Amino acid sequence: MQIVFANNDVVDLILDSTPVAAVYRQIYKHLQYVPVPFRDWDNPFYREHSTHQYRVEQLAACASRLGVEIDQVLCHQQDQSYLNSIHRIYETNYHGDPAWLDFHEHIHLCEKRVEANLNFLQIDYREKSGQLERPFDPQWMQSATTRIRAGDVFVRWSELGKSPYSYWKDQEPDDTYRMHELAKPWLRLRPKIMVALDDMDFLQDIDVEDFESWWAPRQLTWCQHWNIPNWTVHDIFGVVVFGRAPDHNKITAQLKNNQMPLKVLL
Repeated sequence: MQIVFANNDVVDLILDSTPVAAVYRQIYKHLQYVPVPFRDWDNPFYREHSTHQYRVEQLAACASRLGVEIDQVLCHQQDQSYLNSIHRIYETNYHGDPAWLDFHEHIHLCEKRVEANLNFLQIDYREKSGQLERPFDPQWMQSATTRIRAGDVFVRWSELGKSPYSYWKDQEPDDTYRMHELAKPWLRLRPKIMVALDDMDFLQDIDVEDFESWWAPRQLTWCQHWNIPNWTVHDIFGVVVFGRAPDHNKITAQLKNNQMPLKVLL
């Protein structure tokens, strides 16, 4: 595979001989003809080049386009209860309109997130890939890992909800119905491509012991709801590596120069 950037430079992705890589090859027979709807905030260096105030203003602008009024003061304060409440507005109203996806993504950009410490390129086709999504095969988790190397090409959990860890960390209501509604295991393979730009440990800075103490009395009921045997911290944060980008430093250079991905060729 190849990532083609706006200046026509190309970076090769070498896929493994794994079941997930085989699925990607099938999907990208179609997606290679679709332009990547890359947003400014998809650039992993976006946070470095933007202030929190600017991100809140952008959230307000996204909300205004949808007729939603938000409290910018509470967003500036990163009031998680308030951010949870406007996240609920997104959940209630999203039915495929990409403007709601922009709103949703900006909510998370305004939160206090460990994600800011993870450096990777994500190519996301958003609503354009909906018909090409696949049910997630639990067997794929056998190769999941929480530590990856710079240049690894991978995919990870990406549901329209929250992981159990995010549900806990964001102080969502301690309510079984709400947790079953919002907190989800890995259900769908959304054909995003992620390329690590640094060595990464997805468990770094994660409050594993505190979370597991909270999760222990809730896990069984939640797993029964989703008809899965168990769902551990490794499952929550594990990613599936399916290829390599040998020249990953070139990706970093392109992104720092604001050269955005245009398409991914098979």
